Amino acid sequence: MIVLMNSAMMPAEGTYTLRRISRALFAHLVAKAHQRGELVSYIGYPETAQHIERISGAPIPISREQTRLDGPTTLLVCKLAYRVADPGSKGKLQPTDGDFEYFVADYVPLQ
Repeated sequence: MIVLMNSAMMPAEGTYTLRRISRALFAHLVAKAHQRGELVSYIGYPETAQHIERISGAPIPISREQTRLDGPTTLLVCKLAYRVADPGSKGKLQPTDGDFEYFVADYVPLQ
C-alpha cells in the first residue's frame, strides 16, 4: 500500500523518515502505485487532487477519512509550500503548480 497525503503529518505512533523529492519523481511514484493498484488517497482538497492528477495522469479520489497506517508503509505527500492565511478560504484557493512541494516518507510502527 502507498498512502497519498496532502500534509506531512504523523497519523500513527512509530518512526518516520521524510525526504523531499522532485515533482517528476513524485508524479512517477504516484502513477506506478496507481498502475499496481496500491495507491490509497487521503487527499482532502479538490485543488490538490486535481494537481496530482494533472502531473501524474492517475485519478485521485478525494477522501476526508482519517489516515490509517497498517504496518510499514510508504507515504507520498503533496502539500502547499505555505499555510493558508485565512482558513475560511480553504476550498476557494486556486494554487498554481509552483505552490506545491513533494515528499516521500517511510513509516515503521512501534514494536
